[in-house]
Amino acid sequence: MHKEIWFGNMLHGQFSIYSDSENIVVINSIDEKCIMNPIDVDEYLFSEGYDSYIIPSEFKGLIVFSQDFLKDLSK
Repeated sequence: MHKEIWFGNMLHGQFSIYSDSENIVVINSIDEKCIMNPIDVDEYLFSEGYDSYIIPSEFKGLIVFSQDFLKDLSK
């Protein structure tokens, strides 16, 4: 089964917000979006030299876009 995958510079982690801990990914850049089988993601990530990736449809938590990412959108 193929899914949309975003590759780029992202910070994944579990952060505390108001004493509750939640999975959050901070997206600094999305360098490429692909539709591919998730089994092939790690190999593609390393072959293309990307820092990290996210499968938005499978991520459980908050997706946050950094200020730098938003500034780049306005250019």
